[in-house]
Amino acid sequence: MSDAARLIDEDEYDAIEQAVLETPRGRWFLGEYARRHKAADTEEVIGAIEKLYDLARETAAEARFGFLYHEMQEMRRTIGETRSAIAAVKPGERHNHDGTAPDDLAAIAEAADRAAGDIVQAAERLQEIGEKLRAGGADADLCDEIETHATGIFMASSYQEMTGKRIGLIVKALAAMEVHIARVVALWEEEARKA
Repeated sequence: MSDAARLIDEDEYDAIEQAVLETPRGRWFLGEYARRHKAADTEEVIGAIEKLYDLARETAAEARFGFLYHEMQEMRRTIGETRSAIAAVKPGERHNHDGTAPDDLAAIAEAADRAAGDIVQAAERLQEIGEKLRAGGADADLCDEIETHATGIFMASSYQEMTGKRIGLIVKALAAMEVHIARVVALWEEEARKA
């Protein structure tokens, strides 16, 4: 309501309305005025509702995706810690090294493969020694014991080789996951900077 309309008391307003309603053109004017203002008010209300809906949808999406972003960061941190812990497992060392590169992890897998090969060679040499001792007339029980230990080393080596291969696969999977998570986090941060 305008300031001029507020200054008119109720009786004056009724009198003006009655005067306008007495003519067909006045009645048409009041009807048209009400229709136009009603449409404008309706559009304004619809626009406000749409803005509220958009805001609610954005807030809900941000809440869901904000949680996802946090979880991705946690996964990234955990993978990094796991990679560091795997790389830190070296003979004679009991502490972690931060910032372990993928090459360090690959080197660990290669070292495990080499160790498996070295173990097999040592077991084969033990078998050869046992056979030579047996052929030279050495104590049969001692030769049998050497043969038994060599066979045990072969079995342990097979298990160790299998474990090394599994660790290698885990290291590759962690590296691939880390790359994908880093990509998603970078995209998220880029979108956040645009907003």
